[in-house]
Amino acid sequence: MLKSFSLALDARPTVLIGPNGAGKSTLMRLLTGQLKPSSGSVTRKGRLGWAAQHTVALPGFTVAEQVQYASWLAGLGRAEAVDEATRALGKTHLTDLADRPATQLSGGERARMGISCALASAPDFLVLDEPTAALDPLARRSVTAVLQGLADQGIGLLVSSHTATNVGPPFERLLVLHHGRLEFDGSVEEFFRLRHGSGVVADLAQALHDD
Repeated sequence: MLKSFSLALDARPTVLIGPNGAGKSTLMRLLTGQLKPSSGSVTRKGRLGWAAQHTVALPGFTVAEQVQYASWLAGLGRAEAVDEATRALGKTHLTDLADRPATQLSGGERARMGISCALASAPDFLVLDEPTAALDPLARRSVTAVLQGLADQGIGLLVSSHTATNVGPPFERLLVLHHGRLEFDGSVEEFFRLRHGSGVVADLAQALHDD
């Protein structure tokens, strides 16, 4: 359960961290409209794209067809969905795999397909739940390269993570959730400067600094 706090996302690429059960997924589901707050309000500006932690490959679909389907589910017409899917696959370096069965992708490729599906609605802002979870170092690097490219194109990013891999470029802002409370909101540099202190923020900063 999230406790009372105020949060305004801006143009800075942002990473959200916190221990398991801190409320990261709940916050993301609130932001994307999958949950309604029991009190307070959530205001959204522009179109949001969302990708869950694990992308499920649809049997019988090619990679392009799955991304087109996600675009259509987001409300785009058939022709527009095809165009947006093509652009999304280009941004995630999957153009060469467009005709491959979605079920035959590797873990890193599937994570990038999930990002493609989120991009296929032509969003102004992406919300991604642990896109590098359970990936090997090379696959994580491929996903991070995609995120860097999106940030360079001015697409807003909020990405949750529990590893040091994403506590760095392209992210400029870092949020720490703990027991549903926002314990830290600042730059990555400010976060790591706190690692010699005490409390959950210092513990996380120390652990991620040593990772």
